[in-house]
Amino acid sequence: MATDPLTIPERNGAVKTAAGYFAFILAGSLVAAVLGGGFGALVAAISPSFVDGLFSLKPEDGSVIRYAFSMGMIWGLFIGVAVSGFACLLTTLVRIFRWRADHSKAGDA
Repeated sequence: MATDPLTIPERNGAVKTAAGYFAFILAGSLVAAVLGGGFGALVAAISPSFVDGLFSLKPEDGSVIRYAFSMGMIWGLFIGVAVSGFACLLTTLVRIFRWRADHSKAGDA
């Protein structure tokens, strides 16, 4: 059975492609950005002096909570992209090894 090396069939019949992995990375990074922003806003609401001292804000910069939310979203996005990309890399490597093992078994038989 010849299969296209760019598409790897799943056990339930669905096919994962590069677009599927991109959607997974995008969704994971957006969720991480929202969580990071919420965590930053929570820290700023509990201790605004901590955030103010951490980033040395001036009064004309605006709300400390908004600033902490935006900084949390940025860092959450970075971390989410890294984690989602690493998960996709591991999944791809496992599938490649499994595909090669299946084809080597078929060649031996």
